[in-house]
Amino acid sequence: MTAPLDLQLAALRPALLRFATLQLRNESMAEDVVQDALMAVLEKPERFAGQSSLRTYVTGIMKYKIIDVLRASKRTRQIETADD
Repeated sequence: MTAPLDLQLAALRPALLRFATLQLRNESMAEDVVQDALMAVLEKPERFAGQSSLRTYVTGIMKYKIIDVLRASKRTRQIETADD
């Protein structure tokens, strides 16, 4: 018997947070990315087809969220630089 999805995700959270923190080098942004990825899974659990492990699935979602954050921060830096 497998644990409920929310318990499985809670168990993955520390590892996901470590990964996101290493990628973003900002703990606050990493927290946001992990939270967004976990919420995406909880909001539409039917999208997880079970073709990979849950950890692999959530990490994949989180990678795209990290890319979005990095793109947004790059745009912000470019705008701030242009104003100077």
